[in-house]
Amino acid sequence: MQKMTLKHTVKTRRFIEENHDACTLCGKEFQNHDRTHLGYTKSQKLIYVGDCCSENLKETIIRHSYQNRPYEIPSKETVLWRFMDFTKFVSLLSSQSLFFTRADRFEDPFEGAKGIKKNKTKWNKYYLEFFEQSYKNPPDGVDFNKSDSEIRKEAKRLLKQLDEGGKSDLKLTFINCWHENPFESEAMWKLYTKNMSEGIAIQTTYDKLYRALNRNPSISIGSINYIDYSNRFEGINESFWFKRRSFEHEKEVRAIYKNFKADSKFGIPMNVNIKTLINKLYVSPTAQDWFIDVLKDTLEKHKLKKKIHRSSIFVEPFH
Repeated sequence: MQKMTLKHTVKTRRFIEENHDACTLCGKEFQNHDRTHLGYTKSQKLIYVGDCCSENLKETIIRHSYQNRPYEIPSKETVLWRFMDFTKFVSLLSSQSLFFTRADRFEDPFEGAKGIKKNKTKWNKYYLEFFEQSYKNPPDGVDFNKSDSEIRKEAKRLLKQLDEGGKSDLKLTFINCWHENPFESEAMWKLYTKNMSEGIAIQTTYDKLYRALNRNPSISIGSINYIDYSNRFEGINESFWFKRRSFEHEKEVRAIYKNFKADSKFGIPMNVNIKTLINKLYVSPTAQDWFIDVLKDTLEKHKLKKKIHRSSIFVEPFH
């Protein structure tokens, strides 16, 4: 088997993320734990393949054990919304960046949770047994040569590290949230604008958001799964893609960025192409004419040519 060169770049990382689920030569879909290979052919074509087509590799950059994503990627044309106050919109234009909030700064105490506290003993039991069995059944050629009591002690140490890692992940994970909906949502206007009469909504699509963030392979964008924590646990690396069913009305699509060297108390601004990001710009249902004039002046100041749409939620009916 070829030795890995590990010559990973932004280009190769982006390629593997955009072709995550299937062999780029034969199209075979990968299954969990399939061995996958990223590298170049003799003609210097970049490919990501399974064992099915690995003989085409002249250089292997990296080799993986394939894992399904814990989230679903929306279709390119999926409509996304972000509702905000005017001040936050001005900050977006001035900084040319989207703010990714540190996970522990969200109000939801279940952000990044693995389960509910009363079931923690079941979680501990599962991972203690998993760690113990891993030590008792090492890979071929590896001999840990430890007694049962030593293995038990080591398993408890690893479980403690697992708990500590879950807490530290909250400070190393940064999230930017969007609402998936082909139409406006009155509930979202009320939830995410302090002064609704001066509220603004950006309408975009999954593809525009992805491209506006420069197709950054370090940022994952996907749909939230809404679950009942009372009868299940979430995986160690999957918890930020799950929320309680009581939040289903949010229909959230989130962008997640992990930075293990970050030193930020509240979050991180990530560069974004505003012109690419904004598909349509809406003002709230209660916006007055003067506010629209102020918004027009703001757009002109920032040289952003975008049509302003009035919300259609409170249009006058007839009976």
